[in-house]
Amino acid sequence: MNRFFGRASSWGLTLLAVLGAGCIASIAAAAIFSVTFVVFRTGSMEPVYPVGAMAAVREVPASSLKPGDVATVQRTAGAMPVTHRVVSVTPDPASKEGAVLILKGDANSSEDPVEYRVQSARRVLFSLPSVGSWVMGLRSPWAIGASTVLLAALVGWVFWPRQEAAAYDVDPRLESQAAPREG
Repeated sequence: MNRFFGRASSWGLTLLAVLGAGCIASIAAAAIFSVTFVVFRTGSMEPVYPVGAMAAVREVPASSLKPGDVATVQRTAGAMPVTHRVVSVTPDPASKEGAVLILKGDANSSEDPVEYRVQSARRVLFSLPSVGSWVMGLRSPWAIGASTVLLAALVGWVFWPRQEAAAYDVDPRLESQAAPREG
């Protein structure tokens, strides 16, 4: 039974190490390639981007967007960003680098009621359905607390000193040489 638990804890730590390395690699890749992530929280882009989908986005100059691209722009300083399909892009007369974007959600019957005057926007590179729901769920205080307790318990269990460990510290060849011979 102890052997089973020893192997299970070893596999558990290996799995956590692989997941941790994957997280570190994805963070490094995101930093190197300037990629961030957005989660679709409304149905305005269904069916292509359902609620709970997570998309990788990269910041680009607004003037490089074309109709048909899906872009994330900031509505106002304090508001949540919006991710919709680009309907039109025109140069912003008030800014050399900027553009005026008209956006529309795929599931919406009309274009957004405002035009977006932006210098840059985040273009959607690809998306993964349902992944965003999992990520958002893992951000809850209950999930963070539970994972912390489980991880601490696993690490404590694996590194807790055991009595049978002392038997493995002695090399059996040395033990047989030290034993007195009869005869």
